[in-house]
Amino acid sequence: MKTFRFAALASFALFSALAASAGAAGLPRTATLTVTGDASVTRAPDRAKVSFAIETTDADSGKAASANSAIANALTAKMAQLGLPASAVQTTGYGLNYNPRPSKPDPASDQRYGYTVTRSIDVTVDAVDRAGAVVDAGVAAGATGVNGVSFVLRDPHGAQRAAQAAALDDAVQQARALAGAADVRLVRILSIAPGGSVAPAPRLMRMAPMAMTAAVPTTIDPGNLTVEAQVTLQYEIAPAH
Repeated sequence: MKTFRFAALASFALFSALAASAGAAGLPRTATLTVTGDASVTRAPDRAKVSFAIETTDADSGKAASANSAIANALTAKMAQLGLPASAVQTTGYGLNYNPRPSKPDPASDQRYGYTVTRSIDVTVDAVDRAGAVVDAGVAAGATGVNGVSFVLRDPHGAQRAAQAAALDDAVQQARALAGAADVRLVRILSIAPGGSVAPAPRLMRMAPMAMTAAVPTTIDPGNLTVEAQVTLQYEIAPAH
């Protein structure tokens, strides 16, 4: 144990002496060049999600819940008529609240009294041009609200990788241009650090109230989605000559 400790102390002393000698000799540190590349890619969305709200009110909680379920079942049936499977219809929220009637209700108020059942349903469709038809089918089934339509990519990571590759290429081109202008050469890459957005954000469209009572079929333009990326490169550089 004593021999090992002596060897360890000797090694540490030798390392400290070498480090001090190097500092005193003024040996140059590694010269570096750091650049950040930016890029973005645009993709057409290939999946749409329509969010419906179903609200029913009755003095009897059972009747309010039953009426709500009836509309939800009708909505699922309407989606089946569009060729959508039951798995495309998902209940994302459900609640029951009681609002007692006051002794002297305000006749000018449109407040509902009794038991109110609220349900949120999302319908996912992979043909974005059918989002409008999904909206119309849900409204026809008795949905009391359309919370919005969101457009996404089924493979968001594919767009992310494409943006990162383009950002990396941008960083490389910047480094080459700067190295040439500074008359230095790029020796090797010391680090690669990705950054920026990791996936395209969904494009959300709120439905205007008038859309629910429109006499013509609902049409929705999905537009495009953009994902941005950054990549930071650090190079070791040396004199060109």
